[in-house]
Amino acid sequence: MRAAVIHEAGGDPQVRDIDEPEPGAGETLVHVSSAALNPHDLIVAAGVNQPPPVPYVPGTEGVGTLTDGSRVYFGLSSPPHGSLAERAVAPADSVQRIPPDIGDGEALAVGVAGVSAWLPLTWKAGLRPGEQVLVLGATGSVGRIAVQAARVLGAGRVVAAGRNRKALDWLGDRGADDTVVLDGDSAEALAKAGGDGFDVVLDLVYGPPFLAALRATRPGGRIVNVGMRAGRTVELPGGMLKRRDLLTYAGDQPSADLRRHAYAELVRHVAAGDIDVMFEELPLERVPEAWRRQASGPDTKLVLRL
Repeated sequence: MRAAVIHEAGGDPQVRDIDEPEPGAGETLVHVSSAALNPHDLIVAAGVNQPPPVPYVPGTEGVGTLTDGSRVYFGLSSPPHGSLAERAVAPADSVQRIPPDIGDGEALAVGVAGVSAWLPLTWKAGLRPGEQVLVLGATGSVGRIAVQAARVLGAGRVVAAGRNRKALDWLGDRGADDTVVLDGDSAEALAKAGGDGFDVVLDLVYGPPFLAALRATRPGGRIVNVGMRAGRTVELPGGMLKRRDLLTYAGDQPSADLRRHAYAELVRHVAAGDIDVMFEELPLERVPEAWRRQASGPDTKLVLRL
C-alpha cells in the first residue's frame, strides 16, 4: 500500500510502498481517504521529546471507512502506523462515525485543531456565558476555531489577536468583536482591547505575547496555555500571577470520552453553519511540500488525499 514514510529523525516524509498494518488488541483498521497534518507530527519527527520510531508512517488523524463501510474519523494513530497511509491502525476508542453531510476536509479541520480549541475553553477554563475572551494566536487553525467556539459557547465579547491581518479580517466576520494585530506594543494594544480585563485567555503562542495577555487579564481570570510558537520560555514575575489562574492544556490530557464528546459537538456546529473552517486538500504525492508548509505555520488546515 502507499504511505508517507519518514526514514530519519528530522527528515521529510516520502511516498513509498509498504506492508499492510495489522491491528492489535484494542485497535481498529481504517481504510483512509484523507489525513491531516498537525504541529505535533513535526515535533515527533524531530525527536523533540524522544527519538522517533524510524522508519515510520507519520500522521495523527484521518478520515476513512471501516471494513463494514462505516465512515469514521479517528484522532489518534498507533505508531509506527500513522494516518498518512492507505490503511492505518487507530486505538478503537479514538474512532467515531461522522455524518455524510460533513466532507473529509471539514471533518479533519475540526479534529485535533477543533478539540484543541473546544476543550481548553470548556474543560479547562470553564467558560461561562457573558465572559470576555481573548484568543491569543487566533489566526492559525486552532485559533480560528477557538474564536468561533467561544461565541457558540456564549462568550459576551471575543477578541482575536494575531499577526495575520487578512486572517483577523476573516475572524471579524465570524464572531470576533475586536481584533488586535500583534506587530507593535502588544501590552498596550491588548490592555486597550480588554478594557476592565479578560475573563478567559486562550494562549496559543506563549513568549512575550503571553506576558502581555497576562497583564490584560482581570483578577479572577483564567489563562490556558496550549501552544508555544512565539517562544518556549518567559521571565514571569510572581506578582503578575496573583489572583489569576494559569492553566495548561495538552492533547493527551483529556480522556477519550471527553475528546469524542468535544468532536461530536464541533461537527454538529459545523453542520449547522455555526463554525466555519478553512482547509486545503493536496494529493499524498505532495506530502513533502505540505510537510514543509506545516513547519512554517500555515493559517489553514493541510489535508492529504489518499
